[in-house]
Amino acid sequence: MTKQVLMLTSDGIKFLAEELAKHLELSPRKNTIQQEDVFLSIEEVAKLLKLSKYTIYGLVHKNSIPYHKRGRRLYFLKSEILDWLKAGKREDKTSIQNEVDEYLLKNQL
Repeated sequence: MTKQVLMLTSDGIKFLAEELAKHLELSPRKNTIQQEDVFLSIEEVAKLLKLSKYTIYGLVHKNSIPYHKRGRRLYFLKSEILDWLKAGKREDKTSIQNEVDEYLLKNQL
């Protein structure tokens, strides 16, 4: 593989910077961030979580799921729902056992 060295003029550098800026504005990462900050209805949350509406109402009643209430309507922020799902991750037995072993080594009698 050969290395190439390109010489750019100041106009070429400006053009390259503008093209990079355009590319970054169109990147999918920016679009996903904007999409996650969208309010969802209870039907949309039920579909997202693959649960029934009645189960979502139960989670709201128990204050188990993050929600916003305006009048009689419930709204759910997609980013909060995704964070809530991630926070519910359970650890496997080996990682729990490693934590127990670490704790016992640090706190010996």
